[in-house]
Amino acid sequence: MNLRIVVSDEREANFFDTSTLTGPLTGRGSIQNGAAGLKDSDLETDRPGRRHNGVTGVMHGHSHGVTGEKSTERHDVELFAKAVAQRIDADRNKNDFDKLLLIAPPRMLGLLRQSLSTHARALLAGEVSKDLIRQEDEAILKFIPDGAFFQPRSP
Repeated sequence: MNLRIVVSDEREANFFDTSTLTGPLTGRGSIQNGAAGLKDSDLETDRPGRRHNGVTGVMHGHSHGVTGEKSTERHDVELFAKAVAQRIDADRNKNDFDKLLLIAPPRMLGLLRQSLSTHARALLAGEVSKDLIRQEDEAILKFIPDGAFFQPRSP
């Protein structure tokens, strides 16, 4: 049985495999989010619009930026989560792993969960809501759930 562990944040996702609770972890590559950490103004081609507060706002000099419902940065993180999910699904289609463990900070974990295909979700052995992207293998291994390698009996 092979467990795929995806350790991610909004900038990077690292892929590991292991066949036991105690490791070792075998690196299976990573994906970088090249636009992560850039400000919205660096990601957009046009400056945001400006709006004055009513008719008298011009006279009083009050104005504020006009932005959409979602920022460009948020949209970029959503696209990155989808790219990670696509990589997971491509590896699943090649039968590279039997079970899946996601480890990411809360917001990214939610985006990854939303982006996973139904088939990949069926392989989830667990989710860990922690930022472990810069941690050593031993720290990651501590978060593998005990039941991750449990194979249910066939009926």
